[in-house]
Amino acid sequence: MAGALDRDDRKLLILYGSQTGYAEDTARRIARQAWRRHFAVQVQAMDRTDRTAFFACDRPLVVFVCSTTGQGDEPDNMKKFWRVLLRKTIPHDALVGMRYAVFGLGDSSYQRFNFAAKRLHRRLAQLGATPVVERGDGDDQHYLGLDGALDPWLRDLWEALLHDFPLPRPIVPESVAPAASVDFSFDSSASLDPVDRPPVFPGTVAATLTQSERITAPDHFQAVRHLRFQIDGTLKWNPGDCAVLRPSNMAPDVDAFLAAAHWTDTADTPLHITPLSNTVLASWVPRTTTLRWLCTYYFDIGGIPKRSFFEMLFYFSQNPDERDRLHEFSSTAGQDDLHAYCMRPRRTVAEALADFPGSPIPVAYAFDVLPAIAERSFSISSDSLHTPAAVDLTVAVVEYKTMMHVMRRGVCTKWLAHMSTGTRVQLRIARGLMRLPPDSDTPLIMVGPGTGIAAFMAFIQHRRHVDPQSANYLFFGCRSEHKDFYYRTQLEQWCSEGCLHLFCAFSRDSADGSKVYVQDRIRDNGSLVWSLLSEQQASVYVSGNANRMPQDVRAAFVDVVTRHGDGLSADDAGEYIRAMEKSGRYQEECWY
Repeated sequence: MAGALDRDDRKLLILYGSQTGYAEDTARRIARQAWRRHFAVQVQAMDRTDRTAFFACDRPLVVFVCSTTGQGDEPDNMKKFWRVLLRKTIPHDALVGMRYAVFGLGDSSYQRFNFAAKRLHRRLAQLGATPVVERGDGDDQHYLGLDGALDPWLRDLWEALLHDFPLPRPIVPESVAPAASVDFSFDSSASLDPVDRPPVFPGTVAATLTQSERITAPDHFQAVRHLRFQIDGTLKWNPGDCAVLRPSNMAPDVDAFLAAAHWTDTADTPLHITPLSNTVLASWVPRTTTLRWLCTYYFDIGGIPKRSFFEMLFYFSQNPDERDRLHEFSSTAGQDDLHAYCMRPRRTVAEALADFPGSPIPVAYAFDVLPAIAERSFSISSDSLHTPAAVDLTVAVVEYKTMMHVMRRGVCTKWLAHMSTGTRVQLRIARGLMRLPPDSDTPLIMVGPGTGIAAFMAFIQHRRHVDPQSANYLFFGCRSEHKDFYYRTQLEQWCSEGCLHLFCAFSRDSADGSKVYVQDRIRDNGSLVWSLLSEQQASVYVSGNANRMPQDVRAAFVDVVTRHGDGLSADDAGEYIRAMEKSGRYQEECWY
């Protein structure tokens, strides 16, 4: 437990939970403002923070920035931290010495708006921490976007902190570039052996790709692949868990970025990296390496640049016209223009650099301008009881044309799609959001359109292995019976064995052009569904795309309960489903 705050101890820790990069971008923006106010600031993902130091309140001022993903869930790089905070063994006064502030990024059009931030704020207070300011709720629906809440929240934050920690000297003007977080020094005589090779990520196991099979028709617009990774040894995971992989950038993309950044001439010259004060650099990044290695394995050069990218580029620009445009993109008023420039055409970092040739990134600021490649999680579609040495994944290759008619491919799925059998990778297992009921007699109702079926393949394998007579009901949806009916042969075999009841919705196959979705099949079989829920206490699992599907499926279950539930009103039916959710009988794992 920490004592009173020292007014001269201006250490500030900023922790973020970010799924798509916006919360991290916001955290780094706050860090730059803190630096200007002479705080010794450190920025980390929540899951990377030292738990011992955190509970000792080594840095008693903490700002938390987090988004909400799926249906009110914590981002992947916050999940471990959140589970630690929820432990019942933590004393109620564990964080009495901490002062904190929480800002959430969300969208009020969703039912669980900023749910992760709200729960985090409440839990910190329960453990004795003291809020510096009220929780901030960023809302994409605000006419100024997230800035509509962030700007006034930051004004309140700095006013409160500077009252307790008066400025030792004037605020660093916005015209001055922030200090770099690392020091780079080129050394052509340095040896790169053995560091000039793929990194070794802590906490992972080695695996070999042994199977990569397209499971959609060759002429179908969407390529979906079944991948199998053979583990070195054996590995235990539970149905519903995820495999986590960190992709690398493809060589042609690296070359294009190096050219756009004007780094080609020094791309292969050895350089030494020295983290400066308060900078935490990933342990797997070698301290002697090359720009090409960093652009291949560390920097996310294929992502869409965020606001901070343009904010930092402004300081390095030598072109007056480009400076004006960069300043606009960095301002609150310019966020609509930034969205039109970046998000609508899905413009990449390399393309943005090519549009601003007079604004090169100094090598010394590479870690401050370019984000790191994020890990990707995929639901495991095999059961460790069935294949203890093989992890199966069901991966949709992200591929589309932008409004500029430029082909785009997802960084990770492109990496996986081009991977040849025999390729060695590193992966780790992460706990998923869905858990099977302890009793195999409990019927399962699984709703898995598209690649949402992945986890349910593992569910059915596991249940079939434990109890061949288990009752499993799967509502699967795709566009066409003959184009993207994933795992059809296996599913039909399980049906013939009696361990699966399958209900399919082929949304584009109707003769009259009408579209049929999984929620329609749930309503069509309402009497059966209600019987399973009310008489057999079935558990419901929903997995797939988070855009509209989870809400539409939930509405279908509410309709079923209303129609078949012995006079229950719509409000009663909604409460029935919420009660199922609270008891763990209604679980979701959805993604964007």
